[in-house]
Amino acid sequence: MPLIALQSIKAAITAKLKTKYPTCKVHFDNVEKSDAPYFYVEFTTSIHTTVDDTYSDRTIQVDVTYVHPKDAKGRVDRSAVFDVGDALDLMFRPYLQVGDRYITILSAETTMVDDVLHYIFDLQFTDAWTDEEVGYIRGELMQTLSLTLNGADLTERD
Repeated sequence: MPLIALQSIKAAITAKLKTKYPTCKVHFDNVEKSDAPYFYVEFTTSIHTTVDDTYSDRTIQVDVTYVHPKDAKGRVDRSAVFDVGDALDLMFRPYLQVGDRYITILSAETTMVDDVLHYIFDLQFTDAWTDEEVGYIRGELMQTLSLTLNGADLTERD
């Protein structure tokens, strides 16, 4: 169970969105004004490390924003935006596959603010750091234990 990189999550989300909306751009950084519909995805991450620093419980809140262009009168077709919201729910739930791992999405929230759709869900999973990721190789197990207690040699040998 290696570490899931944010780049891998970005790629998985982009691939999902492109299956249904191949012409829509998917942005993770700054977005310029566009006359075409587009998605903007934002991550909020939190990591909780266990005592041994090998396993980390991670939560990544994903906010997929959909921006639909306005018509000549400055209006947005809200029914088209709601259709995208329904499609996003079908695309992402019940799980998101990232590489060889499947992350269950227990719940999602769809909101519309100022004619912009927000589809928000949490990715919750546990990562295990491999030796290469940590940057060290674990040593061999101890073969001999030497102990002196009150002058007595309590050495245990194989």
